[in-house]
Amino acid sequence: MGNAVEDIVIIGAGPAGVACAWRLAQLGFSPVLLEKEDFPRDKVCGDALSGKSLAIIRKLGGTEALADLAKQPFSQVVSDLCFIDEKQHRVIVSFPPRNGLPQGLVSPRKHFDKWLVSHLPTSVRLETRSKVLRIEAVSQGWCIQRERGKAIHARFIVGADGVTSKVAPWVWRFHKLKRPTVYAAVRGYAPGQSSLALELYFCSPYLPGYLWVFPVAQGYRNVGIGLPGWIANRKNLSLRQHIKTKFPEVEEVKGHGIPVSLHNRPLSAPACALVGDAGALTDPFTGEGIGNALLSGVRLAEALAQVPPRLWQVADWEKLYTKPLYKELRQEFRLTRLLHTIARYRFVVNLLLGYVQHFPSLSQRLLHWYGAS
Repeated sequence: MGNAVEDIVIIGAGPAGVACAWRLAQLGFSPVLLEKEDFPRDKVCGDALSGKSLAIIRKLGGTEALADLAKQPFSQVVSDLCFIDEKQHRVIVSFPPRNGLPQGLVSPRKHFDKWLVSHLPTSVRLETRSKVLRIEAVSQGWCIQRERGKAIHARFIVGADGVTSKVAPWVWRFHKLKRPTVYAAVRGYAPGQSSLALELYFCSPYLPGYLWVFPVAQGYRNVGIGLPGWIANRKNLSLRQHIKTKFPEVEEVKGHGIPVSLHNRPLSAPACALVGDAGALTDPFTGEGIGNALLSGVRLAEALAQVPPRLWQVADWEKLYTKPLYKELRQEFRLTRLLHTIARYRFVVNLLLGYVQHFPSLSQRLLHWYGAS
């Protein structure tokens, strides 16, 4: 690319970066999308796609894209979300398929991310094996130094590079922020399926985190634990060992950090913005991050389209992107942050789930939060 200045460079080709690039292409841009690895590559994740996630995929690619994803051999259709406490109270939220299309899937990231990339419009310029070493502010915007290949100059950069984002520190410094809260998570795949529901176990010693068991296609389960790192340290918990003890047949267990949204954080600085995990947009109660990753990518693309590129350096991105996004997520975050707070207390969790269990109409109200209807 030489010294040519690109309009938009997106760092990270996970769900947030792909959604942003996809929507930008639909709006007439030709973004550059950088990914440090080749596809397929694995990511530590629960692999669950909520109703919100599937709705955004449908918005981007139409009914045909969603139907194609659902029929892939790596996709497992699910129609229930089940919250379980240590007294075995079970609150079940059902979201059966509508009009022949699922409202819930489990798709391993190794395959799902590759599928997403394969559906990108041709105007998106994807460059894999393009690890970013550092980002420098220059007169024209940004200079992105890579491990391989020439440096890239960009007017605007999007941080879609997750918990280890190279873009996020620019936003933190601009707003004088500390790093977001990062939770610890481990995940493995175990043979066997006992249920076709997404099961979340809220019990000691993981509170306010949980243990999950999600069905995966071809006779496997995605099993994992996510909780605040300080709790694991205080209780001297080895999350990997807990998984191996509970699921002796589990295959390789991997760990990862999850930046959770405990409060609204700024998501932009001059000529740059964060989406997905880079912006700490993960649900603090369930740990689900793909839905908000996809949503934030789409909303940032739509905000960029409102401003001529020559004004991107001076535009108010908090007004154009961050505040509208948090307004859209306000009710959801209000609920999940409250649930996260009370989930610290075992007796409250048992009391709440025991109460809701006897009133199915209450649990169905969670459908709006889940993104189904």
